[in-house]
Amino acid sequence: MGDMKRTISLNGIPTAYTLERKRVKNVNLRVRGGEVFVSAPRWVPSAVIDGFLRERADFILGALARTERTPFPPCEDGAALPWRGRTLTLALARASRSSARVEGDTLRLCVRDTQSAESVRRALDRWYRAESEALCLAAFDRLYPQFAALGVPRPEIRMRAMRSCWGNCRPAKRVVTFNARLAAVPEDCVEYVVAHELTHFLHADHSPAFYAALARAIPDWKARRRELRAFAALLND
Repeated sequence: MGDMKRTISLNGIPTAYTLERKRVKNVNLRVRGGEVFVSAPRWVPSAVIDGFLRERADFILGALARTERTPFPPCEDGAALPWRGRTLTLALARASRSSARVEGDTLRLCVRDTQSAESVRRALDRWYRAESEALCLAAFDRLYPQFAALGVPRPEIRMRAMRSCWGNCRPAKRVVTFNARLAAVPEDCVEYVVAHELTHFLHADHSPAFYAALARAIPDWKARRRELRAFAALLND
């Protein structure tokens, strides 16, 4: 059974959530990137799941409120931009051709029309994609040899704007896709994402064997995953 989109009233507020039926022992809840996700055993009735959510209404609504934000990336001159785990200040300038250059703690972005939020956004998206691709390829080059030794075929690497995850692996097609916003997060988090997706060539699920294999590639993967979760607000806008 695939994921189901459902809506429930929490303290009088219609709230959407995604329900995944899977082989778990308990009903599990997480709020990420402005969305509510629930996983539950197949035998648990929907009414029980809704009751579980109503009991946690204050937590859910509070978590959703904290994720309210302006669209990413911000496009006004002087805006703060996340980059490799640090913050850059956006400095806009007019030019016949768009370009971007990091100078210290400043990103100097040249566009034809600095007053057009859409033009600035397109230029920033191109810059983030290029930066993300460079970081992912560098991490891949560092990590792939140990996976190649385990028989993992060299996959095709793609970059794409993704709304709910940092990476995606399709072992049957030998394709790994990475989020075009990964340049916003620290480099050790990028390395974690790359290792995570490569490990899926060994184990398609998230079983104990999967995490054991991931730990051999990235021993401190738990700390890196915790760090990456702080950037979840960059997803889903």
